[in-house]
Amino acid sequence: MTAFGELPVLDASRCTRCGDCVEVCPTDCMALAASGPWLPRPRDCVSCFACALVCPTDALSMGSAEPQSAGSANAP
Repeated sequence: MTAFGELPVLDASRCTRCGDCVEVCPTDCMALAASGPWLPRPRDCVSCFACALVCPTDALSMGSAEPQSAGSANAP
C-alpha cells in the first residue's frame, strides 16, 4: 500500500498512450502496455501525483489504493 493510500486511476477514453506518465514516474512503478499505462509495481508508488500532473489529456487521477479493474492504471 502506498504511503498516502492513493494510486493513479486511468480514464482510458482520454488516454493517448503518449507515455509521459511513465517517463516522469520517480519510482519507475508505471509501465506502458498496448492498452495504456498501468502499475506493475503498485507498492512502489509514493502518491506523488507526477503522473497525473504531466498527463496532457487529464486521463489520470489519484484514487483509492484498493485493487482496480481493467481500464485503470493498475491493470494492463
